Amino acid sequence: MNGDAGRWGRIAVWAGWRLLALLVVCAGGVRAQEEGNIAGQIVLENAQMADVRMDVVLEGRGSIVSRTVSDNEGKFEFLQLPANTYYVVVEAEGYQPVRMTAAVNPTVIPTTYVRVMLRRKALERAAEEARWGSVDVAELEKKYPPEVRKEYEAGQKAEARGENAAAMGHYEAALRIAPGFYPARTSLGYRKMQQGDFSGAEEEFRRVLEASGRNAEASIFLGNVLYLTHRDEEARKALEAGLRLAPFSALGHCLNGQVLARLGEKALAERELKAAREFDPRMPQAAMALGTFYLQAGRQSEAVAVFEAFLKQFPKDPAAAKVREALARLKQTDKP
Repeated sequence: MNGDAGRWGRIAVWAGWRLLALLVVCAGGVRAQEEGNIAGQIVLENAQMADVRMDVVLEGRGSIVSRTVSDNEGKFEFLQLPANTYYVVVEAEGYQPVRMTAAVNPTVIPTTYVRVMLRRKALERAAEEARWGSVDVAELEKKYPPEVRKEYEAGQKAEARGENAAAMGHYEAALRIAPGFYPARTSLGYRKMQQGDFSGAEEEFRRVLEASGRNAEASIFLGNVLYLTHRDEEARKALEAGLRLAPFSALGHCLNGQVLARLGEKALAERELKAAREFDPRMPQAAMALGTFYLQAGRQSEAVAVFEAFLKQFPKDPAAAKVREALARLKQTDKP
């Protein structure tokens, strides 16, 4: 499910964009940035961390843009990239090669997050269902005929080419054949959410959950949709369900913290936002969310401390200019 792999990380941009907008309101704005970043993490099909350093290649259209090596937690990043569509490529011995799309649009999203999921070659036939739990390979083949997989893979390829309408058509075709094929439904829901069709996305994620019963990704995606549509109590329930299945999800904790803040549960919100930073210190949105939380709560000195730490850790992040502007205004209000 190579195209699906990055969704876990990319979905964080929704929250990040809202935080940047809030900083403009609270402390002023600056002109849009011209360069963006790609940050990601390599994980294995059983959701375990890839604890071996791996080569990661960033391609443009037909050429290699950059190379890097993941750290011992599978994390990697590419900084100061012009707006464009890129491809993150990971080829590791014993695993299926991954080539996934990462669109950089710094005027809207400062950092694009991707989650690269590696699957062992021996598990290829069962890979599409691996994230939903243990599945008998023979039963899986019976349940999902070759035509379904063909449509799904065609959708993934269309996404990689930036042909999102075509991709959605392939996912819908796969679901007409096999309505219970969760990967296609999750992909379709994600594309709808990216297009701003929140009601359509919600329906797809709910159907995944109704059919599977337990699915961390669908629960957290659903929570994100509910958060964006200001149904905070429902969002909280969905996010907590996802976090019970994926307790170390920085994204899940970050979103849940923002939901709890809107619900007025400040102590719990702070705990969740701090957990997000702890579980993924390299996730800028987690620091932004915590700093913004302090700013809204009137805890100005703590907001300043978090934003200063953000600038030290992410000095080249496209959001850094807005944070500097906010800091300048905050410090100005401290003067007698």
